[in-house]
Amino acid sequence: MIIAKRVKRKPELPPVYKRNGRDCYLDPIRKKLIYITPEETVRQKAISYLVTYLKVPAEMIVVEQHLSHYGIHSKKRADIVIHKVDKENIERPVAVIECKAPEVYLDIKAQDQMLEYCDLIGANYAMLSNGIEQYCFIYDDDSKSYIPLTDLPNYDDMCKGEYEAWDMEEPPERIPFSELQAYLQKEFDACGEDDFGTDISKLTPMPLAVPLFNLWEGLLDTSIKMPAGDYGLFRLIEDYGIRMVSYGNASGGKFYGPYRSFLVQAGENTEFYSIGITTYWKGSTPSNVKTCICVAHDDEKESHHALQLVADDNLAVRGNAVGFYHTGRIAIGNIGSGKIEELRRFVQERYPKIIAGNKFYLGRLVNDKLWRLDDPDVIQLVVNLISYAMIRDEYRDYVKASKK
Repeated sequence: MIIAKRVKRKPELPPVYKRNGRDCYLDPIRKKLIYITPEETVRQKAISYLVTYLKVPAEMIVVEQHLSHYGIHSKKRADIVIHKVDKENIERPVAVIECKAPEVYLDIKAQDQMLEYCDLIGANYAMLSNGIEQYCFIYDDDSKSYIPLTDLPNYDDMCKGEYEAWDMEEPPERIPFSELQAYLQKEFDACGEDDFGTDISKLTPMPLAVPLFNLWEGLLDTSIKMPAGDYGLFRLIEDYGIRMVSYGNASGGKFYGPYRSFLVQAGENTEFYSIGITTYWKGSTPSNVKTCICVAHDDEKESHHALQLVADDNLAVRGNAVGFYHTGRIAIGNIGSGKIEELRRFVQERYPKIIAGNKFYLGRLVNDKLWRLDDPDVIQLVVNLISYAMIRDEYRDYVKASKK
């Protein structure tokens, strides 16, 4: 099952007209021409989704609403606010929709901005979208916090306060192995022209996409736990299951979403390492979307991606066998790129088994069954990914110290 954070629908966009030589949408809510920008396209898709799929009455939607309208002393404004009529026949906000351009990462900062708007105007539901990814939340009175939803409920249920929470502890129902490719193709076919897929990019070649999907489904399956024990560079204390977390990378990108997390003992330190699979693109080429295996590390200062393995560029498929490799490219914060040969020396000293010529070999899986976290080959891949990520961070620390 693919987590519902990925946009899979094809909402219709409004008519396009010319004004001052520029294309404009005829906004159905504001009833005026709006210049087309990437963010405005996401906003119009969200409006179409609300009206068409969630049956939100158009008259209950306001767009780019200033918070001052609700008595808040602020110059900020929410992208979309949904209203409902209460028992006293007074319109009150029920949901806030925050829209970002497709190349904008939906990080914890964007989420906090959206939830702040909800707190200020008293809306319980929230949705954050960049047209590719989507996150939905509701305020839970019992825990006094926002909990993730599988999706926004329809308007009638929203007004009643109903919802379907995403249970991170409930293991997903696995798709039969023989149906993986057909299921994934259906997901890709459901994507709009500007939507690039689920957690797997629709631009990733199918011979790679299917095993990546198989691996991600296995990582999301919390009914299977990786055995605790000694794995060489670290001891696994606990397979911690799924966490919704935010991570950054060395070049300043931000990622927020589900990761399979592992609590490990490395030397005298206890650390969290987490693995996720997500779509990946550079801000300079937002339409060139690939699929990325991310290994993230929590430390006492920050959370970051120790490894971003772009699957399209690093995986090798031979028949039904998939080899997981990495070139060794490494970014080191503001310093820039590290030296692959220097990194190789670190790996040679600490974990030489993964050196394979001019690349690093992280494992091999045969795509002939559903992969699970108790399979020896899957365990070895996870161990190699975490071990390689650890060494990469050790090398980063070395370079940073040498620059002081």
